[in-house]
Amino acid sequence: MNKNKKLILVRHAPVEKVNGYIPKNNPNAVINLDHIKKLAYYIPKSSYCYVSPLKRTIQTAKALSKFVYFEDIIKERDLVEQNFGDWSGKKISDVWEELKHHKSHHNFSFICPETCPPNGDSYLDQCKRVANFIDNFNFDNKNSVVLVTHSGTIRAILSHILEIDPDKSIGIEISHLSFTLIEAAYKQGHEHRGGKYRLLKVNQQVI
Repeated sequence: MNKNKKLILVRHAPVEKVNGYIPKNNPNAVINLDHIKKLAYYIPKSSYCYVSPLKRTIQTAKALSKFVYFEDIIKERDLVEQNFGDWSGKKISDVWEELKHHKSHHNFSFICPETCPPNGDSYLDQCKRVANFIDNFNFDNKNSVVLVTHSGTIRAILSHILEIDPDKSIGIEISHLSFTLIEAAYKQGHEHRGGKYRLLKVNQQVI
């Protein structure tokens, strides 16, 4: 029987931001090596690391690589965070002025899954990107895979593999430098009931 694979989802380190404003589209990460070292303890050695092409994930992955060996660090466009378009770097109070005119509001999220910021994309768009990545990912020769990515991307992955409605998954809490652990059945090991993936840990915080 083939050994099942491990998929570890890591949210990037906190970012530089200004109180009262939505962060800009591609801010730098605030790297604390003591915190990174604690997280690295939970990352399997010789994993393959896939990152969103944004600076904060790349910076986090490179910091992790100081404490744990990665076979490779690979940029993957489908792992990018939801694009908040014209809202990036804007005052939160100004965005709320726009949102209050929307018909639908969400109990646990800033915006509803179908809401598309001007010149950006929606959480539903993000879910489609993520589903494409997961469904086409090749685990061959990879016992463990680390995705250093964003809270929205991790929510979208959970939504897809566990078949959670996006209206529910958008409210899942994913903290900075937390990890979420998923087991993937290898090849023909998932033909029975229960699907290909099972969730072992979610939003595990190490700091």
